[in-house]
Amino acid sequence: MKRIAILGSSGLHKRFGDHHVLQGIDFDVQPGDRVAILGSSGSIGQTTLTAIRTHALPLSVVSLTSHTSVDRLIADGREFSAEALCSTGTPYEGLYHGFEGLVAMLDEHPVDIVLNAISGFAGLRASLAVLERGIDLALANKESVICGGALLFETACRHNCRIIPVDSEHSALASLLKGHKKEHVRSLILTASGGPFRTLESARFAHLKAADALAHPTWQMGKKITIDSATLANKALEVIEASYLFGFSGDEIEVVVHPQSIVHSMIRTTDGAVYAQLSKPDMSLAIIGALLDGPEDIVDRLDFDALSLSFERPDLDRFPLLGLAFEILRRGDLSTIAFNAADEVAVAAFLEGTIPYPVMIDVVRRTVDHEWEGTITSYQQIVEVDTRARHLAQSLL
Repeated sequence: MKRIAILGSSGLHKRFGDHHVLQGIDFDVQPGDRVAILGSSGSIGQTTLTAIRTHALPLSVVSLTSHTSVDRLIADGREFSAEALCSTGTPYEGLYHGFEGLVAMLDEHPVDIVLNAISGFAGLRASLAVLERGIDLALANKESVICGGALLFETACRHNCRIIPVDSEHSALASLLKGHKKEHVRSLILTASGGPFRTLESARFAHLKAADALAHPTWQMGKKITIDSATLANKALEVIEASYLFGFSGDEIEVVVHPQSIVHSMIRTTDGAVYAQLSKPDMSLAIIGALLDGPEDIVDRLDFDALSLSFERPDLDRFPLLGLAFEILRRGDLSTIAFNAADEVAVAAFLEGTIPYPVMIDVVRRTVDHEWEGTITSYQQIVEVDTRARHLAQSLL
């Protein structure tokens, strides 16, 4: 029985030094028995638990955390016989509490691998805590890579542990790159569903409400990531993440809109061929693939008899945040942190109904337009940049 824990559901070399390149080399996952899941009440955490339950996977859930859903946390803990639970939000008798409790839980209930599914910037601190303890990190929190920069990879290198991407696109890229040397890969190709506004006239954007953006045509996700999918900000973050994870510049990354979400990522090789990973849109494949070596029959077999796939170029005029990602990679500064911070502030305001859709986009763009020069050597410096960007974004609402 394998045991796990689940946490939460640009000048490449300047920011990442020599520690950013995964490139699919030596990327076979050989996880141990014990797993922790941080952010277990979110969509990724619940998908993981459902997969373990449904497929009777040889994983032992040692510990779980949740920020707000204590009832769900306790129920899941009982079902999976977890050794420890942590409420990172409201204190609850008998549970570990807060970030300090999360750290104590990891220290007192050792695991072999941690799934970090915490949402947003808060996930970075947890990622660093995991890596500092020499524990392999299955990472569903893209903000850890985008904001953590070289610090994240240097920490993993220093403590001899791995960062395993869990996003479906980056999981697919890691698999595809296993069979190809980097010098033979011309570009990485990320697919995007296009979200609910893929064909909507831009003149109607000013009248959109949060409920419209939350109606994603393909995926069932949390509110923040669903809004980001509607604006293509999520794909922008994934472009930056792919650049950092695999060591490809922005000029070597492509994005193609693929509404069916069957093709999760592709690579274009120097001989002109394109290699792709296809499966039904189910995060179980990427999640369990990060936790187990060679899992079988995780997603339903793809039926080609009724399969029709389409692809189109993303409209950067209507979805400018995607184009902004490539600009940020060319800048090579700390605007990755500013982008993420401003996006979190703007999306929260849009969900509250205090700003319209176009202002949400404008706040992110105007925040990134400021000066973000600097070099990161500590977590505290990242927090300082993030705080400055949030204050600026708030002033622009």
